[in-house]
Amino acid sequence: MSPKANILVLSLGLVALLAGCGRPANTSQQAAHGFARDQMKSMLDSNPEIPVHTIVLPHDEPIFPPGPGRDEFVTACVVCHSPRYITMQPRFSPATWMSEVKKMKDVYGAHISDEQALHIADYLFSINGKASTGQGPKGTYGE
Repeated sequence: MSPKANILVLSLGLVALLAGCGRPANTSQQAAHGFARDQMKSMLDSNPEIPVHTIVLPHDEPIFPPGPGRDEFVTACVVCHSPRYITMQPRFSPATWMSEVKKMKDVYGAHISDEQALHIADYLFSINGKASTGQGPKGTYGE
């Protein structure tokens, strides 16, 4: 493209942008914003001593049921992972859970012993496991 054509295209684009700025796209949206402003103003005027309104959202913390290995799991895993992250994992076979725990220990440096790793993997399987197919999924640590 020639320099004159580039300048022409950019100029037309700039004109189109400027022509569209500053005007509401839809007057009903503008009316809705006005309603929202009026509603907010009435909320603030309703109690001048408490000008900020807050809401409390429910706190949905995962519950880890009691069982063998729970203490090791909570102590070792929640240091690095949020409880929500842990409960979002897919249902794994015992071999896959063991592979994941060993990966945390060997690759990422989790401070757990081999015995603790066994207890943690058993606990994870008990709360989020599936029957073993005899093979770990492709890419399992230790392959």
